[in-house]
Amino acid sequence: MLATPGRPRRRCDQGRAAWRGDFARGYDEAVHGEATHFVWLNRGKRSVVLDLKDEAGRQALRGLLAQADVLVCNLAPGAMERIVPDAELSALNPRLIRCYLSGYGDTGPYADRKAYDALVQGEAGTISATGTPEAPAKPGVSLADLAGGTYALAAILAALYAREQTGVGKRLDIALFDVLLEWMSPLLLAELHGGSAPPPAGLRHASIAPYGPYRTADGQDVLIAVQNEGQWQRLCRVVLDDPALLDDPAFASNTARVSHRELTERTVQERLGVLSTEEVIARLAKADVPYARLNQIGEVLRHPQAQATGRWSEATLPSGRSVRVVTSPLHRVPEPPGGRRVPALGEHTGEVLEELTRAAGLIENPAALPAQSLSTSNGSAIR
Repeated sequence: MLATPGRPRRRCDQGRAAWRGDFARGYDEAVHGEATHFVWLNRGKRSVVLDLKDEAGRQALRGLLAQADVLVCNLAPGAMERIVPDAELSALNPRLIRCYLSGYGDTGPYADRKAYDALVQGEAGTISATGTPEAPAKPGVSLADLAGGTYALAAILAALYAREQTGVGKRLDIALFDVLLEWMSPLLLAELHGGSAPPPAGLRHASIAPYGPYRTADGQDVLIAVQNEGQWQRLCRVVLDDPALLDDPAFASNTARVSHRELTERTVQERLGVLSTEEVIARLAKADVPYARLNQIGEVLRHPQAQATGRWSEATLPSGRSVRVVTSPLHRVPEPPGGRRVPALGEHTGEVLEELTRAAGLIENPAALPAQSLSTSNGSAIR
């Protein structure tokens, strides 16, 4: 559900116009009556509602696409082909880049399956690779959707660049399952060529030790990631204040420490567990050993790095209320044309049709479209 709206919002962050919506608008009402996902993904866009089961709605869609640079579609496989075939789109607008996102692609035994984020993660193995062997876990963010949207963005940018050379658009097909297989490559290769993949290690690392959270004397967790022998040596000398550990064969290399993981983790924990969080962090910083705090969501809202780099901005809800949101990570990019306003459902239907379909000459009077062409009651609307 998030793969498609995320890609156009990043285009909005780059100053491009986009029209989109989805039923994420109804997930919750946490942002003063608006859904968190919708506020996140759709600010800066314009909302157009068309009934694609109605010929007037399909005609309006053709008018929009005749003027568009990019179409991003995540309807069920084959649905868009029934509405407006891809060959017709290519003929209507040869410069149009058509990006179709799906769970499993349009061929193969899974092509017709419903494919929400957790379902694709289950099939691709990312859930079994997360958490622990006793308690597999889904990542707290929509990994499949966000990964698919990111790859779609990269493919679209490449297609836009190619179009500058050729003058012609192209069709792109992105399957969330394929994207997660790409990200699962290290584990899949280990299983394929090494006989077995490393088991999920929770907050630890399957191939590195010491690595993960350590509880301090005041009950807080500090994450430590020792990546090489120099860092291990400094950890022992400066942070743990126990250089004798460097002479223990059980800790002589990362391979040895992983083989003796329980001993390694217990040894580090015992020495850090008598120190305060601030003392642990001071020693880690002095030793130049990589570390981080294990922040809760509320702590992230007050994160000094986010404050210093301006990661918060204001967006305007359909009600006119201003709310604080996370700003785009694309720094130094001009403000999008729609600003940071979250559109109301169908707010810009007449405006957009006036601008685009009249210019294309495909609808003589957009304002006269029948009311049912703007309906969403049958679930086939595009927003």
